[in-house]
This record gives sequence, C-alpha cells and structure tokens, in this order.
Amino acid sequence: MDANTNPGTQLGLRQPDFATVAEISRVFAEQMDRCRNLPAVQDGAQWAELSVRMGAFEGKLENLDSKVQNLDSKVQNLDTKVQNLDAKVQILDTKLQNLDTKVQNIDANIRNLETNITLIMTKLDDIIAARSTEMDEKFARCNHKIDAV
Repeated sequence: MDANTNPGTQLGLRQPDFATVAEISRVFAEQMDRCRNLPAVQDGAQWAELSVRMGAFEGKLENLDSKVQNLDSKVQNLDTKVQNLDAKVQILDTKLQNLDTKVQNIDANIRNLETNITLIMTKLDDIIAARSTEMDEKFARCNHKIDAV
C-alpha cells in the first residue's frame, strides 16, 4: 500500500511517492549519462566534470533511496501499530458495551428485588395485623372467662 492509498493519511491530501521520485531520479541520471554521446560534450574536461557531478548525484540518489526505504518501513510499522491499537479499542468498546448491559441488568434486578421486598412487607403487615386482631380476640375471651370465674 503506497502513501497515496494509505487509510491513515488525511482524506484529500495526496502524499508523495518517494519510490517513484527515486526511480525518476535514476532515469534522469541515466539520461544525463547519455549526454556524453552529444557532440558538445565530447570534450574530455566537460565529460570529466559531468561525470563527477553525476557520481555525486548518484550518491545523493542512493542516500535518498535509503532514506525513502527507511521512511517506508517506519510508516508501515506505524500503520501496523495503529491497526493493533484500533483492534484493542474495538475490543475495549465491546467489553464496555457488555459491562453496560450487565449494569442495566443488575439495575433491573435491584428494582425487581425492591418490588418483591415491598410485596413481602405488605403481606407481613397484613399477616401481623390479622394475627394481632386474632390475638386481641383470644385475650378478650380469656379475660371474659377470667371475669366469669
């Protein structure tokens, strides 16, 4: 994947393709080398100077090519790291959604427990009231029997 199609680059901003730049520069150097075949360059001094310049230019091209390859390697490494980070974020997002679901379920269970406790308390109050009335009646009968004796 080159820098022009890399999903990590900003949309709409085309990035330079350094490999293409290096290739064009190599072709340029080769064509410049062919200039020695021109009649105007047949003079030895001119050819020697051009040859020295071409050698320096070729060295710079090789240095540029090395830097481009190093940069490409670093960009690929960064892209891999971003993809790994994205995968981890997606996993974290899934876990967070699952946790949110669990919290909602716990909240619903707590509301159900509160409702059940309220129902139980109401039933207990009714039972206690009924037992209290029943006990009051029994005490009244006992007191009546005691008074009769």
